Amino acid sequence: MTRPPASELQVEAAISDLFLRAGWYPVKTDAALVTRGSRRRVKSGHIPSGFPDMTYLLGLPGTGLCVAALIETKTATGHARDSQVERHAELRDLYGIAAHIVRDPREAAALIAMARRVVGALQGVRL
Repeated sequence: MTRPPASELQVEAAISDLFLRAGWYPVKTDAALVTRGSRRRVKSGHIPSGFPDMTYLLGLPGTGLCVAALIETKTATGHARDSQVERHAELRDLYGIAAHIVRDPREAAALIAMARRVVGALQGVRL
């Protein structure tokens, strides 16, 4: 019997489960806080249209700072909306931040592993 493809909600739940089990703090974008239809830069306190679905935060021990992963959840066949493509480009080009489009929990596991390597490397650096 063939299993139906996972919905975006199911993919997001599986990804969130991985991040939570790895000790990350989840932040879901609240649609009620989104400023829609504005092409202007982000105003303080507003989540702009096209911002990734989830932000996961992982503390850097002893610093009070954190590593963040911006995750846009999509199904295996889902496509980013124009506003998402634009916002992800803005994050990348202006701030050097990658918004990761994740379609499968294995991709999330790879991001978690990368973050572990980064945190491990940072723990050995004296600032």
